Amino acid sequence: MISNTIYSKGRDSFKDYTFSAREWSAPTMVSPKEIRERIDSFALCGRKIKRMRLISLSYFHTRDWVEEAAYRQVEHLPEEERQRKSNYPTIDPTMQFSRYAQIDEPFLIEFEDGDIFEVDTPQDPEFRMSMNCIPWWIKAGTNQPNAEADVLFSPCVGQEIVSVEVNTRITDKDPMFFCAFDEPPYQRELVSNVTLRLRNGLGLQISPDIDYCEVACVDVSNEWVKISFSELKDALFNWEDLHADEVTGFEAESHMALLIRT
Repeated sequence: MISNTIYSKGRDSFKDYTFSAREWSAPTMVSPKEIRERIDSFALCGRKIKRMRLISLSYFHTRDWVEEAAYRQVEHLPEEERQRKSNYPTIDPTMQFSRYAQIDEPFLIEFEDGDIFEVDTPQDPEFRMSMNCIPWWIKAGTNQPNAEADVLFSPCVGQEIVSVEVNTRITDKDPMFFCAFDEPPYQRELVSNVTLRLRNGLGLQISPDIDYCEVACVDVSNEWVKISFSELKDALFNWEDLHADEVTGFEAESHMALLIRT
């Protein structure tokens, strides 16, 4: 785990319009004080969210992970029925999922005034944040995106940020390797999450999770807000979502054979 801020040598000059963590100018920070100061410098309070974007893949929203989440929800059923009800095409449209994404490239928020806030957590407990440094339609540097943030986090669209929380915890273990710190201080204050509190009482919570970034829509108790599967499907564009016809059951074998629904 790093102890001090690492300042990037990047100049936000993204070759081939593709995101690169090395080219991003945002510093890598672990100090709660420095993280608070940097996020305060962006003056987020009072801004209204116009739209949001996940640059790259949401690992929680691949077909396998969606089916796994559904499978866990029907554990009371016999195995054959459990398998059927967690199969992607036959998941109950009313089944509830969390408004949550697990990503490994920045999360973008554009405000109604045109400014864009960019945030990522490369690994626990590191935070990187900037304003107007990453082009909105930049391409993924690793895995291609598969979820529409505006649908996944729809209760946040159009909402005003009323406060920004930098929540911390005290720990005596390195959060990446789960071993005790081998040099002082042996107990350290680390940032658990940054939460943007909204006018409607909900929040957008950004948290490090090992070497991923978690983004979640949370309620006043910091519980993940839910979304029905029927609404969630409108947010997804995995291979199956783009190449399968729900009526006929046909699945294209080539990315050249896109089906147009009428």
